Amino acid sequence: MRVPVPGQIREGEFADTSRELVTRDGWKVTVSKFGEKLDSVPPLNRSPQSFEGFSSVGGEAKVEAAYPNDPKRKPTSRIKSATLTTGVQVGCAVTADSLTIGGSLSNATTASITPTVTASGTVTGQGQGGSNGGSGGGSVSGTGSGSLSGTLSGTVTETGNISGILKPGTTKDIPYAKKAVVGPNAQTMTRDIRIAVDNCIGGVQVRTYATVAISTDATDDTLTTFGKPIFLTRPEQNR
Repeated sequence: MRVPVPGQIREGEFADTSRELVTRDGWKVTVSKFGEKLDSVPPLNRSPQSFEGFSSVGGEAKVEAAYPNDPKRKPTSRIKSATLTTGVQVGCAVTADSLTIGGSLSNATTASITPTVTASGTVTGQGQGGSNGGSGGGSVSGTGSGSLSGTLSGTVTETGNISGILKPGTTKDIPYAKKAVVGPNAQTMTRDIRIAVDNCIGGVQVRTYATVAISTDATDDTLTTFGKPIFLTRPEQNR
């Protein structure tokens, strides 16, 4: 399996993205999102209000002098720390709460009555050393979870025999990987993170991101690049 690099995917919904800034004290900071992939699959619980998929995304952060060829414009302060974070934002349009079907009280799914989102998978990281050279690498396995909850509610009745409360949905931020930038750059690549969203009626969208946060003696700066919002679809299940 080849490790993707930033800039390979230039078009389409999974196109690589990048942003850069120059801090007030003379550091150039670049963050890139690359290697994105999202595979929708039928949910294991087969519920019509559940969505599931496998997500992959990579991130790269670079920190370097903004004007390396101009000795009069060297950075005016030292870097104390820099961190690269990648992840995904998951959004549900409408959530169901305490549906009454056929005269009996029933939750929207057999899970909790509030929509939930979970993510689990494996993360790998790569980095480069400082002025003395060297390289580093590592891997992390982890699981993250969070809740999606609405802020308003209203009672609805449909076809005379289904009633309950529909709530506006919201979003949840799920970090995939975090790595210190030690030296000029650092990368992470996260593959096949399982995303499962239950109790969602109006559809699920996901949006990947990569963020770099830098702290110097003089300033603190944060820069984020995003992928495009993409729907988790519901492939036809085999019966």
